[in-house]
Amino acid sequence: MDTNMARQDVLITPLKSFSAKCSYGSTFCKRPIEIQILVKDDIITDIGASSECIYSQMCLNTIRNMAIGNDINLAWNITGDDVKENMKNDVGESDCMECDTYAVAAFKLALRNYEKGV
Repeated sequence: MDTNMARQDVLITPLKSFSAKCSYGSTFCKRPIEIQILVKDDIITDIGASSECIYSQMCLNTIRNMAIGNDINLAWNITGDDVKENMKNDVGESDCMECDTYAVAAFKLALRNYEKGV
């Protein structure tokens, strides 16, 4: 996979202002994921994130596209399979192909942190 691709899916950036965050360091490729969510009236209004793994960035951007505008309760239903089905790019073979699971886990931990007020 070309790591220099200028794709929309790898442009997700961290948020400066957010309602909750999560740092998840146990990915398949051993690269940490940082994710932040911004929530207003239980609706996700923005998601920011960072990861050194290009595939994780693409997954995080897909989660962002799927979750923004949705109620927190609906966001809990997003799965790794949903992410794979909704990705906009053919990523080909990668050592990180299971990182969608970790990106979703980080997202759900951020949702949990929001709900618990952490």
